[in-house]
Amino acid sequence: MEIIKSKSFRPRKCEYGDFELKPEKGWELLQTFIDYESKLLVVSVSCEDKSKWKDNGYNGWSIPTKEFKIDLGTLEILEFEGWKKYFNYNQTELISDDKRYKLVAQRVFESDRNSDAIKEELYEIESGKLISSSEAIAFRQEKRENLLESLYRSIREREEQKKIVDAKPNLTEFHLKELSKLKENEIVIGYIDNSCTYKLVFSSNTFILFKCDKIPAEYEAWETMKFVEFKVYSNIEEYWEDFVKNEKWFIQFKIHRGISERSLVLAKPIIFYFNNLRREHKFTYNEYNQINEWQNSVWSEEYKKTELIQWCANCYKIVHYQGRYPKYICRDCASKEIFDKKGNLLTFSNLGFTGGFKIIRKDRDGKIIEENDTEQFCECLIDGKEFFAQEARFGGIVIQRKE
Repeated sequence: MEIIKSKSFRPRKCEYGDFELKPEKGWELLQTFIDYESKLLVVSVSCEDKSKWKDNGYNGWSIPTKEFKIDLGTLEILEFEGWKKYFNYNQTELISDDKRYKLVAQRVFESDRNSDAIKEELYEIESGKLISSSEAIAFRQEKRENLLESLYRSIREREEQKKIVDAKPNLTEFHLKELSKLKENEIVIGYIDNSCTYKLVFSSNTFILFKCDKIPAEYEAWETMKFVEFKVYSNIEEYWEDFVKNEKWFIQFKIHRGISERSLVLAKPIIFYFNNLRREHKFTYNEYNQINEWQNSVWSEEYKKTELIQWCANCYKIVHYQGRYPKYICRDCASKEIFDKKGNLLTFSNLGFTGGFKIIRKDRDGKIIEENDTEQFCECLIDGKEFFAQEARFGGIVIQRKE
């Protein structure tokens, strides 16, 4: 790295002063910033020669980089002995105001990077348990958040989120609110089957179901549709009881959002119905596409998301709702011994932080007999039941019940 100073006959200028930064041949500027704590200029350069890059597979590419620390007063490129005077390299301890946690931190010089890192460990004081640890880059443009600050920020955010969620109505309360907002002749919901189109209309404190031929493909032709009165219900509960006489109503009918005006009136019965299906796992994966379509039609941020409930497909305890994985198993079940059909032990992992799916087979003595990273799914046995594992959409591994 060369720093070319400005001269009267040849002025030089960058955003940090009257000089230019010139990387050595084969390198290019990657990042520049003023360090928050020392006010030194930090310059990073990266290697342009792709033959020197390292392919880490799912972890991406490792590109050689160099980092320089520059004193803006003297325009001198500093080595460790020159910049260490700006920082404290002694181990420090910080106790939280409520005396519950202790943060142990230390700034260290890493010669292989010719830079500094911050190492931290956060402990729960009463138990002495290590809560979390980290090793992070020390030179930063913005003030760095330590582990203790991060912990309490997370606690505050969770508390605020809980307040927001708790303030929302449950589905029963939401249902009554939506009913009270119904106006005369509003179409609650419209849906179709293979031969007919239906619409449920609120009229004179009753619910009237109208029926006509199948809706035409062209929007302009809707005006030609002639609906006739089909059934009358004294309340929405009576309608719903009749509607779900066919247990596979969500397969028979498809909601038509172009007709529906107040489908949220049916959010409670629709979601409760699907909650029961999830509890008993009485659906196929193909059917769940239609379930999601109906459920999404009555989803709203206005009621508690916790009203959508899901159960582990192995032990049947309540788990966090995951609409993408309707038959996934809980963490406790996923931590049990997992076998293939030959009795070999199986473990699953990602290939790197960007994902991937790796299968490791071991014999009963724990000896690895195969490693496979070419498959997208792996059938397996847990508690004698059939499951399949795969890479989760946002990282990690998900295991679901096989049909």
